[in-house]
Amino acid sequence: METGYDETRAQTTNSFIRKILLSSLLVYFMILNMKSGLLETALLGVLLAILALILVWKPEYVIRRGPAAAFSVVILIGTLSYWIMYVLGGNTYFVIFFLIGWSTYRLPQAYSAAYTLLNIAVSVILWFIQEKQSVESVLAQCMVLTAVYLLLWAGRLRRETRMMKEEHLKELTTAHQQLETAYSRLRQAHEELEETSEQALRYAVLEERSRIAADIHDSIGHGLTSVIVQLQALPYMIEASPEEAGKTLRNVTEVARECLQDVRTVVHEMGLPRHSEGILELKNMAVSFSEQNGLPVSFAADVQGKIPSEQIYVLYRVLQEALTNILRHARATRAEVVLSGTKDGIVMSIRDDGQAEGPVSPGFGLSAMKARCGKAGGALRIEPLLPHGLEIRAELPMKSEPLKPITEGNESYAP
Repeated sequence: METGYDETRAQTTNSFIRKILLSSLLVYFMILNMKSGLLETALLGVLLAILALILVWKPEYVIRRGPAAAFSVVILIGTLSYWIMYVLGGNTYFVIFFLIGWSTYRLPQAYSAAYTLLNIAVSVILWFIQEKQSVESVLAQCMVLTAVYLLLWAGRLRRETRMMKEEHLKELTTAHQQLETAYSRLRQAHEELEETSEQALRYAVLEERSRIAADIHDSIGHGLTSVIVQLQALPYMIEASPEEAGKTLRNVTEVARECLQDVRTVVHEMGLPRHSEGILELKNMAVSFSEQNGLPVSFAADVQGKIPSEQIYVLYRVLQEALTNILRHARATRAEVVLSGTKDGIVMSIRDDGQAEGPVSPGFGLSAMKARCGKAGGALRIEPLLPHGLEIRAELPMKSEPLKPITEGNESYAP
């Protein structure tokens, strides 16, 4: 940045020096015309010097009106110069060269070339006809004017080339700075993305742990609750009916084996398969629950279309946890499960006639059910029934296209 500032300051200084030099020469020739002794020559010389000084110090006053207007001003000043030099006998030869140089540097090439040719033509006419000079002398003067124009035009090309290089350098510098800024922002975004990815990974681990804990509670907790209840009743059954006690013992053994299998599945597969369960599995759970625990459960399903396996999994876990809570806490004599489908979604209602009265404080199981329904885009509602009992209502949005209707009639299952 400092180098660019120094270069700009040097260019400004050089331009100022050139203007001072040109102004000094113009003033010098104005003084020469004033010493000629003719008032008309002196006054026109002063006017010519003032016009030329305007071109030196304030060229924008002429250029901003367009190249044609500037060309006309240059012709006017040149005509005045020739008038003073050839008619009044003044000395304005330097002004003629100055005008060629000014038009070459300030005007488009067509205008500057036209002005130079016009000067050559006027010089030929005046030198050859009025001054009666030889052909060689006239040709020499024309070659001088042409050489001056070509030299000045080459200088203009070098200046424009330098300015283009400087402009390209500025553009490259700006682009480089923009690339550095973009790279810095990209690196910052990359760091933020890495940090976000790490946080997302941690969250995914925590979420997976929570899911595994919920799966263990839903599957193994359900089976072990059934085992505990039957083992508590086993001493009384042995005294009352040894055969019934043996049957219960075999049932407890089978449930324990299923719990062991669930543990192995959770450990090795990190969760039960989610794509093999359907409405039949929901009904079989109700049947199995009734047979194992002696609590009648009715199941009814009326769904228009196929329920996605992910939603079936959620409903399966909700029903499993709800039946477990009924067995452990409700002291109910019966329960019913109703699965229905509407155009908006799937609704599963689990009701019991237990001892629940008033609001229910959700524990780990109910919280897990709410979380499952929430992740599936639905909701879980828990409402007490009158005069007593509880209804757990799982509502999930319908995500599949309607297929042929599936209807399961009302059935009651009892041991």
